[in-house]
Amino acid sequence: MSKVTKIGAKNSNKKITQLKSYLGFEYIKLKKDINGLEFNMDHLFEYSKKNRYNISVARKVENCTFVYNFFVEGTKLNLFFDAYFNGKIEGDIIDIDKLKPENLA
Repeated sequence: MSKVTKIGAKNSNKKITQLKSYLGFEYIKLKKDINGLEFNMDHLFEYSKKNRYNISVARKVENCTFVYNFFVEGTKLNLFFDAYFNGKIEGDIIDIDKLKPENLA
């Protein structure tokens, strides 16, 4: 079942956003970007190829605790999580950090 929570002040000029919940996870559905343009799937995919994520996984091996930092391309996040949830990558995810692409200009 979905739950809807409104974010923003009623008496302000800011638009009220509805925070929704699905399967216990809160989300906001966006139809357009901040410039009012509709999203383009090809552009979003190209954007995701430029992003990388550092996923830190804590794992105890014998009496030692280690942190493994996996550097995952945006288009391969689904492959990482598939391997993680299928037990091929063991440990507890403790942090996910987005690494922005370098701008050499």
